Amino acid sequence: MPSAEGTSAAWLADRDPQSVKSKSGNGGNSGVKTLINPHSALDPFSITDRKDRLPSNSNTKSASNSSRPCLPDRTKSVESLTTLGAYPLGSLRLVDRRTPEPSLNLNTVMETSSDPKPKDAFPTGGDVFILDDLPPNFTVGCDTMSFSTRNPFPGFREIPPGAHLIWVAPSELTSSRSAYWIVTPERGEWEKSEVHVKQWDKFNEILGEPASHAEERFQKERLKEAFDSLSPYQFRGVTSGVRLSPPKHETELPSFLAHETIWSQLTWAIRPDLLNRVTGTTQTSWQVTTLDDVVGAAKIAEEVRLYATGKPQLRFTFPMNAALISASAHGSERTQQALDPTPFIISTLENPSTNLRLDDLVGELSLAFLTGMHLGNFSCLEQWWFLTNRVIFRCFDLSIQRPVLALNLLQTFHAQLVYNDRYLEGDILDMMPEQSRKLQRALVTYKARLDERLLALGDRIEPDQHRAGEAFSALEAWLWRRGWDLRGSYVRAGTLTLEDGEEVQAEMSDFEDEDERGEFAPVLVDLDEGGREAGLVSWEK
Repeated sequence: MPSAEGTSAAWLADRDPQSVKSKSGNGGNSGVKTLINPHSALDPFSITDRKDRLPSNSNTKSASNSSRPCLPDRTKSVESLTTLGAYPLGSLRLVDRRTPEPSLNLNTVMETSSDPKPKDAFPTGGDVFILDDLPPNFTVGCDTMSFSTRNPFPGFREIPPGAHLIWVAPSELTSSRSAYWIVTPERGEWEKSEVHVKQWDKFNEILGEPASHAEERFQKERLKEAFDSLSPYQFRGVTSGVRLSPPKHETELPSFLAHETIWSQLTWAIRPDLLNRVTGTTQTSWQVTTLDDVVGAAKIAEEVRLYATGKPQLRFTFPMNAALISASAHGSERTQQALDPTPFIISTLENPSTNLRLDDLVGELSLAFLTGMHLGNFSCLEQWWFLTNRVIFRCFDLSIQRPVLALNLLQTFHAQLVYNDRYLEGDILDMMPEQSRKLQRALVTYKARLDERLLALGDRIEPDQHRAGEAFSALEAWLWRRGWDLRGSYVRAGTLTLEDGEEVQAEMSDFEDEDERGEFAPVLVDLDEGGREAGLVSWEK
């Protein structure tokens, strides 16, 4: 049977709306007194005119039962009261006890509240890179992939975690390219992804930031409509000339050089803090171009005047014009660092005041290589040659003192050569023949020093040191199939037979720097006003 508290509108007409108390069990409004404006349509009469019609009830009180009736303030339309309950004050509810009210399942509430998928989580599954206003007939590159477009290319979606290089060029033959480095972090399944919006600047012919915040906001707001038109990261175009036919010497390679893992091997050490430090900007995407300069690069006077201001510069930890010797080193320590800069490299990377990590050297090696090769930035290529010839393959003790760092450097260098051979048109070893010859000599010396140190350890060799030796052996095998012999059986002097049969006495100068050791090693000294070494004892008055 329906309760007497609201199954009929006629029943409400017999009640005084000015002094009605809700009964216990009335939807949680127990003990709440509701006062309604006497001029309301539900109460056309005064309190005294209706008091004789109020039934006797323990929970309702007539105005005549009190000598001083409680009347509402007629200057207010509604009297504000403190109430509790899930329904608006003064609302009419029809309650049928035969139909139980739906009860809340606490387990369902908890499961709903713990649902990891937020309602506004879009996009998910990887970052998005939008290329706004990109004209047709462009060359677009993303990591190991590059292709030519006939129509305006909108961008990429579902970019997986890791560091990625996205670049554009007006044509395949153009000499200027512009790009952005982005780093996608690891996210949850339903965590919202980052949306990068870049716009093609037709006037300066460069890929840059949007012209205004309104343009960037507009592109992000229309992302749901344009999402399907974006190219998935895993897309591989038919016309892409990215992956060349495997060379003959590429037969059996280590697992880290596989097609699916080689980009990760190249970029695992490129992190946001490294990009912030090298580019000098704190961003979520970092712009690099063909014309970017590197601090410490050798430049002629005309170039210095031409690019005196306004040209971006990349700052690496070890500039090309800096000495790899600690300022506090003296005597034999200075001579040792001149021959093997391992102590200086380790102290620089592990210095707490610099906020560097050992792996930053690996990241800078890959950053210089990929930016230089993909964008044609020769300053970055010069930095890469400096790191290989003057830093990495001159640190002979690194495989003993920091074997994990030596292992990572060897594997990354090996991956760069394979990546160049497999994906890029143009060989970095053929671009600068003089640097290539220096690299070959440096590798020959490095192999000899590495073998000496590992054999000297004997049974005391650690697993990481052994793995570093194996990594160099894999690199040596790959270079041997290319035609490089790194064995140390080189004749310093002897008889050379010319093409016409004449025999001459010749002395090879390729390794003359190896003869300058110990007390004969070159040392930087300060000179006094007379051109003599400062600090020497003089008998002149």
